[in-house]
Amino acid sequence: MGVKRHLAVAMAGGLLALLGVLAWSLWAFDEERRQVAEPLERALGSGTWDAYGGWAAAATALAGIVIVVIAVGRLNRSLLSNWLPHPDDAALLLNRKVVLAKGPRIVALGGGTGLSNLLRGLRKHTTNLTAVVAVSDDGGSSGRLRAAFDMPAPGDLTDCMAALSDNESELARLLQYRFTRGEELRGHTFGNLLITSVTEVEGDFGNALRSINRLLDLSGRVYPATAQPVTLVVEKEGGETVRGEVNLRSVKGAVVRMRTEPDQPEGLPEVERAIRAADLIVLGPGSLFSSTIPPLLVPSVREAINKSRAKLAYVCNIMTEAGETDGFDAFDHVVAIEKHGVRAPDVVLWNSTPVDQARLVNYSEEGAELVGRARSSLELAGVSVLELPLLGSGAYAQHDSDRLATVLADLATSGDRSLKVGKTVRVTGVSP
Repeated sequence: MGVKRHLAVAMAGGLLALLGVLAWSLWAFDEERRQVAEPLERALGSGTWDAYGGWAAAATALAGIVIVVIAVGRLNRSLLSNWLPHPDDAALLLNRKVVLAKGPRIVALGGGTGLSNLLRGLRKHTTNLTAVVAVSDDGGSSGRLRAAFDMPAPGDLTDCMAALSDNESELARLLQYRFTRGEELRGHTFGNLLITSVTEVEGDFGNALRSINRLLDLSGRVYPATAQPVTLVVEKEGGETVRGEVNLRSVKGAVVRMRTEPDQPEGLPEVERAIRAADLIVLGPGSLFSSTIPPLLVPSVREAINKSRAKLAYVCNIMTEAGETDGFDAFDHVVAIEKHGVRAPDVVLWNSTPVDQARLVNYSEEGAELVGRARSSLELAGVSVLELPLLGSGAYAQHDSDRLATVLADLATSGDRSLKVGKTVRVTGVSP
């Protein structure tokens, strides 16, 4: 931040002012300045000065420096107390902002808990973050608001904004508060109502998110993949067609292909600019067909990714999802991404930590199983595979957000987009 440099300049300015005052005094005394100079000469020529003059000068200079530092510190605390409850933390907070502002430019696409958990980890490495969020959900609070206001789904946007807030604990509790009373409010979260309210004021969903990004002072930016309400239309492996995300798993079997209605939704220019400027683009983690692929169905987003020179990383899910990815391995996930018009990832991140039996049993009851790694198939297709211990704690087989963020931040700063197939990439803080 240059604090020491500015403090040194201030001290030099004070010394220069002192010299100026002394010079002016000598000029003002003119002929009578000898009356001032002679006593000084006698003092400087005395034995006392010879013995202790150097120490006295050093002590005086040191005292002056201490007084300047204390005065500047107190001035800063006095000024900062109007904005911060703990002014002494200002240096740490400002240093964090300066350091993170120099971090890699990362764009993460997806939705659900997977994206918001990832953002909580990435915000510790950079503030040059852009979250591109799926807005096709048509169930719960989001579905009711979509039907009432003809707007995109706000639910996943709310979670991502809470994850990127500097006051995450307080803001998350507020944004994710779900009303339990009131016939019209019951089931809605405050964050969903906030987005809806600002959309009504601004008259446009995209402008509403721009305003909310400024209002919440996030450690990054959160944008919808499209500002239009879209509905997912899914073709299942049995030939059935299913409309709407809420009905996605109502028909058994894996998804073969997916599109949106309307089929050419418009993206936001901020999203395109962020993708073009990115060092790393991240797909996942999250439900492949209801979170990761929906943003890719927006033509401008898809085109920007395909033209970008940034590395493209796919965080493969740990478990399959019944009614979406039944029987899928990691290679099948990549094929599904390519099938929907996006270039193959440069690298696939795959969790190498074994999932405990208790969690496997819980997932098996839902018809889910471990995703096979399919390393040889991916490497034959020219895709690098990073197998790292990324499993988090808890009841679900989800990624550890801090470990995953560390891997991705290292990938973003590793330089060349091309990665040698099969190469073990050394990641800070994570042992392969």
